[in-house]
Formats: sequence, C-alpha cells, structure tokens
Amino acid sequence: MANTPPNVTDEAAGREKELPGEVPVALPQAQETVAESSREPELSSIAMKGIAVFSGVALGQAQILSEGDLEIPRFPIDGSQTRAESTRLRAAVTTVAKELEELSETLAQNEDTPPEAIAFIDLHRQILADESLVTDTQAIIRERLVNAEWALSLRMEELRKAFDAIDNEYLAERGDDVALVVERIQRVLSGRRRPADTVRLTKSDEKIILIADDLNPADILILKRRRDVSIAGLVTASGSPTSHAAILARSLEIPTLVSVEGATENISSDDVVLLDADHGVLTVHPDPSLLPQVAQRIRDLNNARIRQKRLNSRPAETKDGVKISLCANIALPEDVRDAERTGADGIGLFRSEFLFMNRPTLPSEDEQYETYLRVIRAMKGKPVTIRTMDLGGDKLPSHEALESLNLDDGEEVPNPALGRRAIRFSIHQPELFLTQLRAILRAAVDSNVQIMLPLLSRPSEIAITRGFIRKAREQLTDRGIACADKIALGGMIEVPAAAIALPSFLKDLDFISLGTNDLIQYTLAVDRHDPAVSELYDPLHPAVLSLLYSVIKTAVKAKKPVSICGEIAGDPTLARLLIGMGARRLSMESGRIPELKEMILAMSCAEAEKLLQRIHRMHNPISIHEAVNSSTQVVSYTALQNDYPVGKSNKETKQNEQSQPVA
Repeated sequence: MANTPPNVTDEAAGREKELPGEVPVALPQAQETVAESSREPELSSIAMKGIAVFSGVALGQAQILSEGDLEIPRFPIDGSQTRAESTRLRAAVTTVAKELEELSETLAQNEDTPPEAIAFIDLHRQILADESLVTDTQAIIRERLVNAEWALSLRMEELRKAFDAIDNEYLAERGDDVALVVERIQRVLSGRRRPADTVRLTKSDEKIILIADDLNPADILILKRRRDVSIAGLVTASGSPTSHAAILARSLEIPTLVSVEGATENISSDDVVLLDADHGVLTVHPDPSLLPQVAQRIRDLNNARIRQKRLNSRPAETKDGVKISLCANIALPEDVRDAERTGADGIGLFRSEFLFMNRPTLPSEDEQYETYLRVIRAMKGKPVTIRTMDLGGDKLPSHEALESLNLDDGEEVPNPALGRRAIRFSIHQPELFLTQLRAILRAAVDSNVQIMLPLLSRPSEIAITRGFIRKAREQLTDRGIACADKIALGGMIEVPAAAIALPSFLKDLDFISLGTNDLIQYTLAVDRHDPAVSELYDPLHPAVLSLLYSVIKTAVKAKKPVSICGEIAGDPTLARLLIGMGARRLSMESGRIPELKEMILAMSCAEAEKLLQRIHRMHNPISIHEAVNSSTQVVSYTALQNDYPVGKSNKETKQNEQSQPVA
C-alpha cells in the first residue's frame, strides 16, 4: 500500500452524527477476530473517506466483490454465422430474464422486502423486455460481422453517449441501469460467473463489509438472499448517492459509503474493517484490543435503534405536554426517503445549492421545478422549507457552470467564508436567482412550501428578494404558468449582526431559522473545519448560549416561528437546552430524529428550563459542560468514538492517550 490515494488519511473526517434505524450487530465472535488480528501486530489502522449514503456503524470482515475482469471477446465472423450469433444473443437475454424473474418472485414473497428492491429488479426486466436492445445488436452483428459479445458492447457504447447527453443527473445515471443489464448478458455470453457468486467466506457466521468498484442492485439482492452471507455494510470505490445501488442500500437500511477512492486497491478480503458511515470513514485494521468493546457498543446502539424505531409514528411531546416539531435537513431529493423512514414532521431545510454543484451545466427552471415537486409530493402535505442556493465560499458550481455566469473559479478570494456567498451571490446573479424562484413558485402551488434566505446580514436583502419574487411571479403569469399567489419568506440567522439586530429583520420576515453552524463559527471566530482550532468551536460557550437565548426569546415575543437547523439541533444534550430556551421546532439530519424523539418523550420542559436557569448564572465553559453533561445520559456514537478514535493508527492512538492532559 505504498501508493496511497489522495483521500486516504490518518485522521477521521466528517462530523458527529447519531445512528439512524437498525445498526447491524457486527462480529459476534470478536474475540476470535482479535486473536487472529493480534498475530499481525505490525498492521496499522488507516482511514479512507467516502460519501455516506445510509448512516450507521458496522464492524466486520471485508469481502471484495470481484467483477472477474470481464474481458469482452472480439472476433470476426462470416455471413453464415450471423444467425447463430443472433440466436446465442437471444438465448443469453432469455437466461438473464429468467434469473431476474425468479429473483423478483422471491422478493415479492418476503413481506419485509422494501418496494424499492422489487422496483429495481422490475426496471431491469423492463430494459430486457425492450426488443430494440436485441434487434439493434443483431443488426450490428449482421452489418459488421462481429460476435455477439462485441456487438452488444458497441450497442452499449451508443446508448451510453445518448444518456451522457441528457442534461439531468438523475436521468443520465439511469444509463447505468442499462449498462448493468448489458453486463449480465455479457457474463452469460462469456460463461463468466456473476460477481455475487464470487463471495466466499472462511466462516459462515461472520458479518461482512462488501467492497466493490461499483455495485449492481441485483447482486446486492442476490447476496441478501444467500443464507451463508450476512451483509453488515457496503462500500464502493465509485458510484454516487443517486445511483440505484445507493437508493437500494437506503431502503435496506445498510450502512453504506460510496466514492471511497482506493478501497479495492487498499483492502483485501478477510481484512477486519470498521465502517463508520456517520462520519464518512472506513477504517482498515482497527486496533484489535478494542474490537470486543467496539462490537459490544454497536450491539447496545442496535438495541437502542430498534427501540427508537417503534416511536416513528408517535408525535414528539415532553412529559409535561410541550409539543416539539422534528424536521429533516436534506441535500438531494433522494434524501426525502430517510425523512419519511424516520417519521420527520417535514423538511426544515432543503439545501438547494447541491442541485447546482458537480455538473457541467446549471439546472434549468423545469429541472428544478421537477426536483422540488418530487420532495413536496413525497412529504404529503407536511411543510417543506427550501433554502435558496447557498453558493459561494467552499460551495461552488463547476468550472464550466461558472464560465456560463462569466465568473472565474480561479480568482483568489481572500476569505471565502466572508465573501460573496449565499444571498449575496444570488442577488449578484439575478437571472440565476429568478430561475430558482420561478421553479419554487411553480412547485409551491397548493402546497405547504416556504422559502428561506441564507446568511442574511442586512434587512435590505429581504426587500430586494421580495422584489425578485414579485418579478418571478409576473414572469410566470405572463407565460400563463400557474404559481403560488402567496409564499412564506424566512431567513437564516447565522451572522451575529442579524442576531443582535434581530427586530429589524423580523418585521419583514414570516419566520426565522437559527443556522447555528455558521453562527457559532462567526461568533467565536473559529473555523470548525480547521483542526488547529476546531477544539475552540464550542456550542456551550457562554457567548453562544446568550446569543441563542436572545434570538429565540425575541422571535417568540414577536410571534414569529423560529426553528433551529444547525448540528446542535440533533444533539440530544444540546437540544434539551434549546427546548428550555423556547425552541419548538428542530431540524436535523434524518438519522438523528429517532434518538431525539426518545429523549423528548422522556424529558420535561420544566426541567430543561431549570437547567437553563442554573447554567445561565455560570460563566466558565467547563462548569457549563459539566452541568449539561450530568443532566442526561444518552446512548450515542460519541461515546464509542471517545473510546475508539476512528482512523488513527494503533501506535498514534496510544501516544495520544498518554499525552492527553487530565481534565
């Protein structure tokens, strides 16, 4: 492993998140694994970063899902052989169709099978049923006089170009489904095994973390059906959160990371790995002495998640009758499934800027409209708050997209976090802003939709935006397109200036949301992503608590709804304080909702208010931390992380433990 890829690091990345749903109980015989691993003490832990598709933690043995180096044979044929090759192609398609039909029937017989699983298999069956796939390939066989395998590859190349030309990421990725179907046909034609058939375990009762370059949804389902395989987690070197494999992983509630560069090169089958999808980190060769402790902690978390899952349909209400609304933060329309699964009361923050990133062209009005509409319909009347694009700073469109806006992504900005970003960016890109507003207004017809503006620092930004909304509505009316007559407009309070001068903002806003991530960062002058100072990022700093309390109380007094949508909203300990301050609407990553709901059902709002009064008299951050932490005991992954510093080598971990000062 001398050539370590760029994203392999010795430090864990990502942020603290609680485990959603049911977490696999990994490595039941961890003692044996420890004994085996201890025979190779020279192995050091390394961590690889990835993108979390479904949160959770799993510990198990890696199994590389080999694609078997499928090489497509190419050879010429004469005219007399074209019929035989065409027949061979037809037979291969029939074989694959039968396999998928049997798999679909098996899945349908299991009442626990998520509908997405059956839908994926049915989609592949529909692709196979399209006669043009066979007839067009047969035409290539006749015209070019080549074998069936090569002709099918040529046809796939044509289809791939057509899909790549589609200016819609979701639809373009559906070309991957056609490619997966074609690959299955190729394997039958070439006599190669399916990737799912290559998985072999040394011990049948081990939990496995499946590692692959990419995953075919059908292979995932085939492995799930095998009695000798127990999948605890999925990892792919490529892929994206919108791929069908990723969507299936969510529906099956399997902790999953995608885009883990170098995973298949740096991991071997039977390696012990710790998949931490909460932090987006995959740790290879975790410290053997900690494995029993890690496995037991995961079991405890699993039991907690099973218990919390039963609370999904219950409203979050304290013991003394105070109702709390728990909403979800999402970045992509696919994330709405997690919000539904965890019983979210609505979408408190739709980060629309992610629709504009990682693509060569900017999304059109129609594409944005369809995306917003998908989320609105999925929430079935529950409120959906769409934040206008929070672009700029570290969140920029692609080079090509910036060029279309006459912007230079190479231009050096002295301090991006304090530059032209969020609402400032939108106001300086009027056509782009109007396009988004038109899409939102169209999607908001007869729907419970709100618009929220990011990073407000001047009341005039609200007035300017209202002018844009009026113009967008006029443009739609002139085109004869229906749009919302009225729509609530709110703002994110994440700049100290807006928090301090809140009354001047409230008079022009229908609601506010406390963006605590940036508010804490700007208040304490601490970059939370800078490891050199990140320990100074303290939500319990007296100045931060005073500012949060002031904003909430001012909004409540003005009878303007206030929500909290930063990370602290999903932290059970800190959420208790926020409720004591008067917050009644919390918005967080979907996976945190179940644990928070359990905490709320067990707490008293009066007790939270008493705790707030007690710490209000404190001025020492250490004393505040002690008072808050002693007030509640919550099963969380934080404790596991403290016991096991994910992503550090065994030697480094021990050195750090020895060098830590005693508090």
